[in-house]
Amino acid sequence: MNNIDWTIEGKYLNKDFDFQSSKSAMKFMDEVAKVSDVEQHYPEIHFHSGKTVNVRITIGSRSEMSDKDIRLANLINNIG
Repeated sequence: MNNIDWTIEGKYLNKDFDFQSSKSAMKFMDEVAKVSDVEQHYPEIHFHSGKTVNVRITIGSRSEMSDKDIRLANLINNIG
């Protein structure tokens, strides 16, 4: 999986990102949105607990990751 540390939960790749401030968490979410637009692959993004962002990438119906899923996860890891 290209050394990404995401978990597979049903039909999703899932990962929490923790930040020092809500401002840095919001900046991260904005960068994820920009990468998603470029890749044309849109994850679910949830902001919670003031400093934590959860990202969920929908994968295939049989829990099979595509190259596109892995690429997006790697790009998001590089942001966080």
